[in-house]
Amino acid sequence: MQRIALLFGLMCFILFAVGAVSVSKTAVVYFQDQLEAELKNELLLEDEEWVNLRANGLRVELFGLADSETARFRALEVVGRHVEPGRIRDRITILNRNDLPPPTFSVEALRNEERISLIGLIPTDTGREAILGSINDVARRVDIVDMLEEADHSKPENWDTALDAGLEALNALERSKVTIEEDQVTITAVANSVTEKADLERRIQDSWPDSVPLVLRISSPRPVISPFAVRYTEIEGEVEMAACSADTEFNANKILRAARELGLPEDVGCDIGLGVPTPDWDEAVVMSMEALHALGGGRLTFTDADISLIANENTSLATYDLVIGRLENDLPELFSLTATLPPKTVDSAGSGDIIIPDFTAIKSPEGLVQLRGRLPNAETRDAVESYSKSLFGTDSVFMQTRLDPSLPEGWPLRVLGGLQGLAELNRGVLTVEPERINIRGTSLREDAEGDISAILSTRVGSKENYELDIEYDEKLAERDARPRPEVCLADINAILAGGKIVFQPGEIVIDAQSDGLIDGLAGVLRDCMNVKFEIQAYTDNSGSEELNYQLSQARAEALLSALQSRRILTRGIRAVGYGPENPVADNGTEEGREANRRIEIALQSKVDAAQAAEDAEAVLNAAEGSEGAQSKASETEGEINE
Repeated sequence: MQRIALLFGLMCFILFAVGAVSVSKTAVVYFQDQLEAELKNELLLEDEEWVNLRANGLRVELFGLADSETARFRALEVVGRHVEPGRIRDRITILNRNDLPPPTFSVEALRNEERISLIGLIPTDTGREAILGSINDVARRVDIVDMLEEADHSKPENWDTALDAGLEALNALERSKVTIEEDQVTITAVANSVTEKADLERRIQDSWPDSVPLVLRISSPRPVISPFAVRYTEIEGEVEMAACSADTEFNANKILRAARELGLPEDVGCDIGLGVPTPDWDEAVVMSMEALHALGGGRLTFTDADISLIANENTSLATYDLVIGRLENDLPELFSLTATLPPKTVDSAGSGDIIIPDFTAIKSPEGLVQLRGRLPNAETRDAVESYSKSLFGTDSVFMQTRLDPSLPEGWPLRVLGGLQGLAELNRGVLTVEPERINIRGTSLREDAEGDISAILSTRVGSKENYELDIEYDEKLAERDARPRPEVCLADINAILAGGKIVFQPGEIVIDAQSDGLIDGLAGVLRDCMNVKFEIQAYTDNSGSEELNYQLSQARAEALLSALQSRRILTRGIRAVGYGPENPVADNGTEEGREANRRIEIALQSKVDAAQAAEDAEAVLNAAEGSEGAQSKASETEGEINE
């Protein structure tokens, strides 16, 4: 018995010793990893990215090519703040500067309405002060993002002439990218019209020095408008136009001139762009506004070629038939008119109150949203709650709705569209009723009403009767100093429009020619740390679909890593590979495949809300299909019983 007890004790001791050794090794590895991560982060913050290091027990070994003894000393000093000098093993090699080729000097200047970004390498003799002084007049109106580096080398022969000419062009072009090199200056810019384009080209070429080769690319594009929309109301003599689209400046003026004759204020404008459904757009808009005026007012909505006209409820039936009949006959082909004469309001005081079913959403200035009112079934309630949380935040939505299966058809989609419109406001109220959708509130953006009108026209339909009462709070907008997500995204898109993040076919390493572009993105993201973005990488359809998804994911993560190396906090940025999805060009041509291999950046909130809306609509459609099948089965059963 004593022998068994002795053996048992010996085995316990051996197991304990083995466990202690294992724990000790694990602790050592963990300590080494933590030390390496801490030291690498310190070297990154001190701009000493060239240093490689390895923790080996209590020792730290340093490797890398230093361009001078000073650089080597700086690296040792940074590491020495955290590690005793006796534990540092210096394996750094000093690079012979005589073997280095002379640097290539260049400046890339990106300018938009809000800022100028300067990226590149310049001679020390030139000095950034001279460059900033050359754009001093512009700098008084916009922010300057200075990402220039200096090198102590002699200036190229033609450098000063090229630099002066390029900066002078930058001063003259409000939306441009100017790339200045010793042997060439490349100017890419956007003009507002063909006339302005020709004038800018002439002015730049007339003053350009003969000794500097010039590549000049000025375009005058118009944005694509989708849907092409007009939202016009005339209520009790008050005329408003929340949305207006036209294909040319001439036609925009034609529409606005007609609207002003009917009472529209002078300060209302019209968006000009591509996408008009028919050349007769302006003619149809003008005659429809005049018809609405003849009816005594109402609401007019154009969504591409679909026209919804809701007359004043006090219009006589005879006048309505005459005006609408004439309009239907005069409208150009392709347009589809849906006209409505609402029934007159009935005084129900003698028979008791009439209860009108509704759905209400209230958004407070703090971002809290309360949902109450009626929804048709449990599936709709769950879909509405999920979609609301994607728009306003999981902890900001409070449901107080009840179920009412007697609600009219299309109620769920009207609620979803109204919630998307409410999300554009700082505070406001959404009301959905059988006859109308009403959104009123306050926004930090002047164009919010037009955006909400477009949302409702697209998601709910142009034939719906909806009322908007949106106020722009200028003082609140000024107090909100943080960059708006839409402004940040516009700056990012402006940078991406000036170039492309390049990968070799089938590779995940970003080409060095894209460094300037990524520096520009980093400059914007540094000012927009509060905004959450999604990096979206796409491929063409060559090869297997699975490999394309893997390749696009790796490329999105490569850009994320490149931003991290520029000391951008990326906690709010996610990288997603979409493979061959959403092509922007024909994959049947080499040019199309090249266009489809691209990087885009989007707002996470927009991506998540779009996905939640898609999921919600799928739930609602499935529920409606199930109800339809049950209804059909009930009818069949009734017929059999009969």
